[in-house]
Amino acid sequence: MLFGLNVIIHLVLFTGTARLIKRKLSLKRLFIVSVIGSCSIFIVLTPFELWLVHPLGKVLLSIILVSAAFGFPSLFAFLQSLFMFYVMSFLAAGTITAIETMRFSLQHREGFLSEYAASMYSSFSIILIVFSVPVLWLTFKWTDNTTTARKMQWSKLATVTIKVENTTWKGEALIDTGNQLKDPVTRSPVMVMQISLLQKELPEEQFKQLQNMLHHKRIEDLEYVTWWEGRWRLVPYRTAGQNMQMMFALKPDLVTVQYEERQIDFDTILVGLESQSLSSNEDFQMIFPSDPLQASAHESA
Repeated sequence: MLFGLNVIIHLVLFTGTARLIKRKLSLKRLFIVSVIGSCSIFIVLTPFELWLVHPLGKVLLSIILVSAAFGFPSLFAFLQSLFMFYVMSFLAAGTITAIETMRFSLQHREGFLSEYAASMYSSFSIILIVFSVPVLWLTFKWTDNTTTARKMQWSKLATVTIKVENTTWKGEALIDTGNQLKDPVTRSPVMVMQISLLQKELPEEQFKQLQNMLHHKRIEDLEYVTWWEGRWRLVPYRTAGQNMQMMFALKPDLVTVQYEERQIDFDTILVGLESQSLSSNEDFQMIFPSDPLQASAHESA
């Protein structure tokens, strides 16, 4: 039973390592290295038991297993595989330890702290290990999916600098392929920016006036905005399931985008203002349409 559980844990460890380093691992090789790694529990029955528990012995065993699983294409690739295998191993150990800690904390009896200290890092029960395997796999899947999603999102971010007269503000923009918003009169593309970036550039009274106007969509208040005269625009737009609305937009002097090691300047893009945050975790403060970037890339090609 214990041998079978060790095989399952090794299957999870090597599968997770393969996903982290983006390497393919055949089912045959996966099962072979998992069985070999699990056979190490039988060393306790031999005179080499002390060698198994020694840190150098564990490192040597890890090197053998990782080499058998992923080969040795290069020193860098091997070290990367070995490092990620340890990351997965620490994740597994941390998950099992956390579950054991929660289980033990639910037992209310005298001598709790002393018993806990005595049992910490001791051998875990079979039931605990069985329960830990699916928890470990779900934890890894969630971590891997979250990391992948974050990488994809960051790959679509650009640094945007906007200049209006003597005022300049800078932020991160999400490159949105679905943003087709344009000014119906000039056909200029419209990017979207949350007004929190303007808070440091405008006097407090002006910022609150602008914030209130945007939040309540009060078009009639635009005539009381006395700064940046001649630059304000109203852009109609429609979202799914809602009627036509108006967006307050600003005509800047220059918009500079740094994206994929390129710097591109635009002087025809309008900046639509949004009172709410565009990102829940503030990864970006703007949404920039992809069409102008694609057109610029074609022109420079």
